[in-house]
Amino acid sequence: MQIRAEKKINKAEGFMKSVLVLMLSQVFTKLLGFVYRVYLTNREGFGDEGNAIYSGGYQIYALLLMLSSIGVPNAISKLVSERVALRR
Repeated sequence: MQIRAEKKINKAEGFMKSVLVLMLSQVFTKLLGFVYRVYLTNREGFGDEGNAIYSGGYQIYALLLMLSSIGVPNAISKLVSERVALRR
């Protein structure tokens, strides 16, 4: 019984470490994006017009990224479940 409890604790610790890494990487990514945006906004010659063009392009990029990635997790899940069902 104690071995099972230790395995559950190890799995929980591994999961929490993974969650922490993902959270920190997300914060780091957002921070880099913020720094880049502040730099572009304050760059001479870029100004409000350049910022508007950047924002418009980014909105289109975000929309296309969302549409392209919407089915990928479902497809991977289906493929994995088929392999598990066939015991491969």
